[in-house]
Amino acid sequence: MKPKLFRDPVHDIIAFNTDDVCGRLQFALIRTREVQRLRRIRQLGLAQFVYHGAEHSRFAHSLGVTHISGRMLEQIGHRTALSDEEKMLTVAGALLHDIGHGPFSHAMEKIAGIEHEALSRQIICDPDSEVNQALRAVDSTFPEQVAALIHHDQPRSFRTDIVSSQLDADRLDYILRDGMATGVRIGVYDLERIMSMLEARPEHLVISGRATEAVEGYLLARFHMFKQVYLHKAVRAAEKMLEAALGRAAELLRDGASLPIINPALASLLRQEAMSSHAYTSLDDTDVWVALKAWTQASDPVLVELCHGLLNRRLYKTLDLATTDEDRISEAIEAACDVVRRRGGDPAYHVMVDRAEDTPYKPYVPDTSSTSRPIMVSRNDHLYRIEELSEIAHLLGRDRYEITRLCFPRRFREPITEAVEALLGPDFMISRRRPTGSYPLIGRKG
Repeated sequence: MKPKLFRDPVHDIIAFNTDDVCGRLQFALIRTREVQRLRRIRQLGLAQFVYHGAEHSRFAHSLGVTHISGRMLEQIGHRTALSDEEKMLTVAGALLHDIGHGPFSHAMEKIAGIEHEALSRQIICDPDSEVNQALRAVDSTFPEQVAALIHHDQPRSFRTDIVSSQLDADRLDYILRDGMATGVRIGVYDLERIMSMLEARPEHLVISGRATEAVEGYLLARFHMFKQVYLHKAVRAAEKMLEAALGRAAELLRDGASLPIINPALASLLRQEAMSSHAYTSLDDTDVWVALKAWTQASDPVLVELCHGLLNRRLYKTLDLATTDEDRISEAIEAACDVVRRRGGDPAYHVMVDRAEDTPYKPYVPDTSSTSRPIMVSRNDHLYRIEELSEIAHLLGRDRYEITRLCFPRRFREPITEAVEALLGPDFMISRRRPTGSYPLIGRKG
């Protein structure tokens, strides 16, 4: 039988050989209702407001992840014998790693009180889901095995590292895919070199020391993607606006207000009601956009303003605070809320606080509860943590960037800026003219 081919902008041709048990399983999963839903969920949410090319879906990313996982297994298989079950488990886990994401997942999860990880397990283990049925065709216990692999409920191994680690198929795909879609060319790294230098140990995925520079490039690419895309101030402001709009709608629904919502599952989600995996997977980005358009006709002025702002890209303005002092941050937030109150606004929806942080590489730290595992490098028949061999990895592991950012409507920009500056002084604020995507704080740990 001819392989099933997908033309992909990152990997060129993604092929699934249906004469092979792995390819057959991958294609069966791709055809399920739950995976097809991912076509209707954008990978980068509202990043399209800043990077207009960022229209790609979680489906495209998931295809890329299972493709990379297969390539990783193929490379490892040159030196290590792998069973069909091991390979099927790994590629299925890679394909389904995002299956629990809902529309605009990060904003929705905060309002609905859900976690996509738990929903992934629910979908995979639900006997009525098409994903579950495709997995049970392999073995009756296979859905539970895949869910355990995705959620770190199995002993650590090179298979778990392929699905979730600091050098996993997920990151290897999204850095390249998101960089291509956004036009951020600094997100490019040498995937082929990394692929050709992979090895396996029972408890670790390992990279040959000859690919150290390629892994450094990958870590730097991830660093720059966070700096320029994922934590971009306008992207984050849009996400906070969506969070505010969904939160306001949820509050109105709880108070008994009538809001036009086409998909009843969205109303259930906003009310934090229990729902089946089938109802949850009926939701996608379209349902939220339809609701936002309908809510522009609502009687609540706060909700109307938020929806118009999102539909017409009238985004909140931002003010970044260059301090990690929680007392100072609280004072700045209260000062901003006071400004909004005095001018007739609602601080709950007109002052949104964005807190974010990331460490480009998480080194091994003994005697901590961290679940992060270091990237392991083989050199001269010995294993080393990459930070032991790479000064770049060592430095990235010592740095973390933190952002505390106030987001508010344009009309409050000057009075909030003046109030915060009067309270904290100009040294506690980041210039509004700083280069796009730069961080207000990059601090050393320890």
